[in-house]
This record gives sequence, structure tokens and C-alpha cells, in this order.
Amino acid sequence: MIGMTVLSISEKLVRASGILDPVMPHLLGTQAKSGDRPAAEAFLANAPSLYGHMFSLEQLLVALDIGVSAIEADPRFGGGYAFVSSCIYRLGFEDTDIYSEEALAGAQPWASAAVRVDPECREGWEALTEILCYRGNFKQAEKALGEVFRRWGDGDVYARAAFLFFRLQGDAEQAMNWGALAWQQEWNSLRLVQTLFALGQLYRDNKRFRQAADAYRVLCEHDHDSMWGHHFWARCELALGNPKEAIELNLRAIKLGGGHELREFHEEIKHKLGRFKLGLASAALVEVPAPPALAGKPSAEPSTASPKSQGLAPESAGKSSARHATTKRVGTNSPGTNRPTPGSIVVSAPPAAKVVAAPPPAKIVAAPPPAPGSENETRRLGKPVLPTKKRTTR
Repeated sequence: MIGMTVLSISEKLVRASGILDPVMPHLLGTQAKSGDRPAAEAFLANAPSLYGHMFSLEQLLVALDIGVSAIEADPRFGGGYAFVSSCIYRLGFEDTDIYSEEALAGAQPWASAAVRVDPECREGWEALTEILCYRGNFKQAEKALGEVFRRWGDGDVYARAAFLFFRLQGDAEQAMNWGALAWQQEWNSLRLVQTLFALGQLYRDNKRFRQAADAYRVLCEHDHDSMWGHHFWARCELALGNPKEAIELNLRAIKLGGGHELREFHEEIKHKLGRFKLGLASAALVEVPAPPALAGKPSAEPSTASPKSQGLAPESAGKSSARHATTKRVGTNSPGTNRPTPGSIVVSAPPAAKVVAAPPPAKIVAAPPPAPGSENETRRLGKPVLPTKKRTTR
């Protein structure tokens, strides 16, 4: 719009600092007493979810004010600090998984404060891990991951954080494993949509179009109005040799508000569909490798393409299925292919994730000293230990 001023990241952070002034003493380490925890939790219960949305500056400042109110209600409530931290680094959004270093540097002290005042705050550890990963500080991020694992195991928080941890480092195999596990364990629908989108993009980047299509399909089941979910699902179906499904999906994306890019892709699909009708192209655009044979059983189909030719490690039997490996034909939807179409969508479980060793905990808790007079205390002092008689029962 004419006359509309676009603020820089520094100017946005200055606007945010005015809202943060009342709780700055708590950030600087002032020991505060516990307050009204139910009231603090109620503030965040009514706060907007920061996942899966592109908030304007005004919306983020309103959310930031809610986080400040939670801290004022209970200065020992880590969730308030974690929420403030998440609001601040989102002020520096540049692209998917890319945030301004200035905004990340401003957000990290609040995430650190969250785990300092409330070490059992899951949101605090997750926010701290996210910020460290976005800043490329993977050694410190690994320590934060270790704390999450030591306290809660490899549940939903750990799986989400590990997915980001490996994804940003470029370890595609580990990232896909943890992304699949995060898919299985996620209970919040908004976070699930965000996880599925990131996982679908990762599968596409690694030429695993069937798995990517599955991720986008489940995403669209949870968010029927996802324009980009339908569009990228269409791209995967076209890559798999299913232009009829692709054209239907992309048309849905266009109706949801798609612009020039989606309409251009629509023309590309129609062109390829016309070539199929004229017999100028084969049915499959991409050959999908068959799964490895199970122990004692011959493979149902010979492999048509080696994963190594794409620079990938072979998939495990747990992540593959005959449905993923069959070559798709145009206009077929027989029970043998078991391929869901937009008219008959069946949400299936994600592929099983490999067991990946978690990073070690950040701290090793030492065993308490032996009690005075005990056998361990006697050994520690260098005194001989007399054998004890075992008590028998009649």
C-alpha cells in the first residue's frame, strides 16, 4: 500500500522492548517469589498458537503482551518466558526455518530464563533448542536435547526438536526418521500440520515422492484449506505419473487462492496429460524403487531404480511398502494399486521410524556418598569388610 512503512527488525524489537519493560528485572536474574500459577496458566491457555501462522507485527505484539501478563502473574512460571521468547524470534521471520540473527539473539535470554526459573518447563527447553538450532549452535542445542531426553524421554517434544536439529544440519536420513516419529506422536493439530509440511518438503528434496505425497495427504486431511498442501501433493502425484490426480489436486489449490505459480503448473499438468493421451509419454514419470525382500521371501517386484543412483541410502523394510513401490499408471485405481485418490482419501499411519540414539544428557548426576557405617563406606575408608551371614528361613 502507498505510504505504508515497513519496519526493520531493529525497529520491531524496539517496539517489543516497550512491552517487556515491566518484567525485565526477572530476566536480569532478580529472585522473585512464586505468584498465582493458575492465573499465569490461564493467560497462556487463551493465547494464540504461534505454530502454523504468519502473524503480523501487531498480532505478535498482542501475543507478547499476553506472555508478559503470565510472567507478572507468576514470575516463577517458565511457560510465560518461553512464550515471550517464541514471540520475539518470530519478529525476525525471513523464510521457512530462517530467522534474523538479531531477533534470535534477543529471544535466547528469555528461553534461558524459562529453564532457569522452571527447569521442568518443557516449552522452555523446546524454545531454547529451537533458537540454538536456528543460530547454528548445535553443540549447545545437543545439550538442551539431552536435558529433554533425561527428563521426559523421546516423546513428542524430543521428536519435534530432534527433527529440527538434524534437518538444519543437513542429515536427511536422521531428520526423516525423527520427522516420521514426530508425526506419529504429535497431538496438537496445528503443530502436526507444520511438522507434516516440513517432512513433506524434506521427502521431496530427497526424491521420495510417495512418502512426500503421504505427508501432504495427511496434512490436507487436518487442514482442508491448505493451498500449498494441495499444490505440493499435486506435484508429487505428477512426479509419480498420476497427472489426473495432480490436476484435480492443483485445481483445488487454485480455488483456495493460488496465484500465477499454481496456474502455470496447472498448464504444465494439462500439457503432460495431453502427451499421455497421444501416447507420446510413458505412464510413469518416475520409477520408484521396490522395497527390499523380507527374510526367507522373494521380492514381489524387481527393483527398477537403485536408491544409490539418487545419492540416498536404501530404505529399510520398515519404512517401505508394496504400495509405495508399485509403478503408478494413469487412470487406474484398482484394488491392486491401493492408491488413494482425492475422491477416496484414507489417512494411513506414517512409515515407521528407525531407532536413533539420543544425544547424551547434558549433566550426569553423581551418586550420593555412602551412608556412615555402611559396607560401601567401610570399603571407601580402606577397612576390611567382614563377611555377613545370610539369613535363612525355616
